[in-house]
Amino acid sequence: MNKKHIRTIVIASGCLVLLGLVYMVRGFIDYYQSLNTTIHNAAPSPKALQDWQKDYDRRVRSEPAERVVTKYGDFYYASSPNPFPRSEIANLDADDEVTQDTKQIILKGYYYEKKL
Repeated sequence: MNKKHIRTIVIASGCLVLLGLVYMVRGFIDYYQSLNTTIHNAAPSPKALQDWQKDYDRRVRSEPAERVVTKYGDFYYASSPNPFPRSEIANLDADDEVTQDTKQIILKGYYYEKKL
């Protein structure tokens, strides 16, 4: 073999080794990024929320809903609830079942009544 063939073989094998190293480093980077990526890291932190998002979140958690939809009808928020017999009230906080006879629902401490 002459020097020209040896030099070509050395250059080709060097390129293959360099290409292999690039793929190995890329694989390690992908592996460590997948370890650090979870559902908890993907959700925005409360510090990253904008003002309108914070206000909306506060209102959703603290104010009553306008209505509660069930398969037995819609129940609307009642700021001053009417007295009903216990058999016609479903306390969803205590896992009561809504039936066809239910006229009032209690959810998160708020009262909702069916419009007649």
